[in-house]
Amino acid sequence: MKAIILASALMALSVVSVGAQTPQPADWTTLTFTANLSKPADVAWQRIGGNDWCGIAKFLDVKSCTINSGKGELGSIRTIDTGTAVVVENVVARTPLSYTYAQPFTPVFYHGTLAVEPVDATHAKLVYSLIWNQNGLPDAAARKAAIDGRKVRFQAAVDKMAAAANAP
Repeated sequence: MKAIILASALMALSVVSVGAQTPQPADWTTLTFTANLSKPADVAWQRIGGNDWCGIAKFLDVKSCTINSGKGELGSIRTIDTGTAVVVENVVARTPLSYTYAQPFTPVFYHGTLAVEPVDATHAKLVYSLIWNQNGLPDAAARKAAIDGRKVRFQAAVDKMAAAANAP
């Protein structure tokens, strides 16, 4: 009987917790950048610095990248100074050839995933995906600027990563 009462109480608490969340308006925007690689996936991942939690910095041309905790595993935290903003990112997912990070302190609930996907034994595909909630931006002009700026910046980064991966 005590177990039933305890289970009922826990279920009631979980319903209250779920009900306490406030839905946020969302206007999700996604961008995906890809490049074909003429190297095996594991070689390409090493060449783009996939196992270096700040390796992306040289391809995004940021001012600095500092590892605050961890080494790139789940829960690791880094701070990136883009030159115009300082953002904190943490790893929220990880595989041997990918990681997904979140920027928990931005108003746009921003996430990015960097991955190298095997195509066959000697070829791979680089995929860099971004997702964010545009409702955190003040107007249509800011939303367009966010998309356009990311298209330029991340396509350039993917091109540089592809060149590094494909180098002899």
